[in-house]
Amino acid sequence: MSQVLLRSSSFLFVMLLGAVLRQTGFFGPKDYVIPMKLVLNITLPAAVITSFASYRPEPALLLCAAVGFCLNWMVLGVALLCSRGKRRNVRAVWLNSVPGYNIGAFALPFVQSFLPPAGVVGCCLFDAGSALMCTGGTFAFSGAILDGGGGISLRRIGRSLLSSRPFLTYALMLVLSLAGVAIPQPIVNFLSPLSSANAFLSMMMVGMMFNVQLDRQMRKDVAGMVAVRVVMAAAAAGGCLLLPLPQEVRQALAIASFAPVSIASTALSEQAGGDPALAACVSSLTIPISVTVITALLTLFGSL
Repeated sequence: MSQVLLRSSSFLFVMLLGAVLRQTGFFGPKDYVIPMKLVLNITLPAAVITSFASYRPEPALLLCAAVGFCLNWMVLGVALLCSRGKRRNVRAVWLNSVPGYNIGAFALPFVQSFLPPAGVVGCCLFDAGSALMCTGGTFAFSGAILDGGGGISLRRIGRSLLSSRPFLTYALMLVLSLAGVAIPQPIVNFLSPLSSANAFLSMMMVGMMFNVQLDRQMRKDVAGMVAVRVVMAAAAAGGCLLLPLPQEVRQALAIASFAPVSIASTALSEQAGGDPALAACVSSLTIPISVTVITALLTLFGSL
């Protein structure tokens, strides 16, 4: 238990450091873009490659990808019902910020630090399934709803997925693993320092993005969105712990269920015509909730 709390405290310290350095002017309001680019394009793909290299997933673990994909649809369906009758700029946030999971830059560093490679791979596969929605599917669906039932553009979804380096890395590593192709050890050794840097850069980036500015008009919608996230996460985590998968994989999926909203949620909400300040509040408030719950889960798992 002490190791879990110490490591979680370290993660929390890095996030708080990023937030404080931003508030004091050491970082500018948009400087989080730099670690975001490093995480999404370098350290996260490296972490995925090294994790897959040390564990060869069985075909049954593809269920993890299905869990990530279906959970996004379930949350999106609840968000669709809860946002009926609301203004377009508010409903766009409901549809684009309530679904989606920040796995690579948030949940994965926790899993990477506390669970064995099987759990890391399960978390990566969850993210691969979730990415189908986070990087294009949710935005395309919300656009069709908000614009009066227009068709969903499969081409736009495809372009979004093909431009996502983490998703392409997940897909490539999954194909190689299922085909029995091993990653040469020199490549793993070369990428290990980059993989180790993923947790620090991810937590620093999350801290730099942290922003909570609430006024009276926002509070009700923000409370509703966060409540939906927490309730759906609790239900999903409970279901994941009952799946016919190895224990460490089930634990990783439970942790992934409590990840904060996707990094791209604020940008996608704004692009869909939503209120960016409202989206930023939702994104920021899910972070401390996720830290608290994931730390509690890891402490519980460590005592089993």
